[in-house]
Amino acid sequence: MNFSDTIIMIPSRLGSTRLNQKPLLKIKGIPLIIHVLNCAKSANLNIPIIVATDDQIIANEVKKYGGLAIMTSKNHISGSDRIHEALEKFDPNKKYKKIIHLQGDLPNISGQLIKRLAKEIQDISKEIITVVVKAKPEEFEDSSVVKVAIAFSNVEDNQTDVGNALYFSRACIPTGNATVWHHIGIYSWRRDTLERFVKLKPSPLEKSEKLEQLRALEAGINIHSIVTDEHPIGVDTQKDLEKAENYFRDLT
Repeated sequence: MNFSDTIIMIPSRLGSTRLNQKPLLKIKGIPLIIHVLNCAKSANLNIPIIVATDDQIIANEVKKYGGLAIMTSKNHISGSDRIHEALEKFDPNKKYKKIIHLQGDLPNISGQLIKRLAKEIQDISKEIITVVVKAKPEEFEDSSVVKVAIAFSNVEDNQTDVGNALYFSRACIPTGNATVWHHIGIYSWRRDTLERFVKLKPSPLEKSEKLEQLRALEAGINIHSIVTDEHPIGVDTQKDLEKAENYFRDLT
């Protein structure tokens, strides 16, 4: 499969509210943002990988490890807005039509999953693709874990691994005995969809839930969801950081 019109973008900002200078925090001696960069490289797609950042300190760290960083405004509301600015600077002639959008605080996403996102967005009927995994019971009421209600094409048994997202929430959805899906906040975008998205004002539900993907749903943009059995670590708290440290220590 030809990925010559695809690019990987990783937004990273310094001003985390819960973990000070989060992208620079070290896990087994390596900054968090560099772990994410290494995940992107492990997909072996032979395409550009860009860290879109608002701080020169992060940019310098990325460059030190052989990566490419693009400086962006400190005023962006969402990671999607940030990667769009970086993409316009890096590729004003619009060679790259498809974007793999990773998160700067997920240090153990597999290259295989990133490659799957790259393959799925080659389908011209899909505007945005994201990833979900079955939530663990202890995550059901955890507001830091985003949940998503999904409509699967096989509504009888949900055995298909691709569905359409209906709603995202920090609350436990849906109620009852249905599967609770944990949203892993990585995406692939069609570039024209990203351009349309960033021109939209933050939507009411987005502002209420503090979840940018609701802006897309409220605008009628479909978000396809692919199911994985990966359960990556999202580093938002000191406890998460310790979990990540233990994960990488156990790999050796």
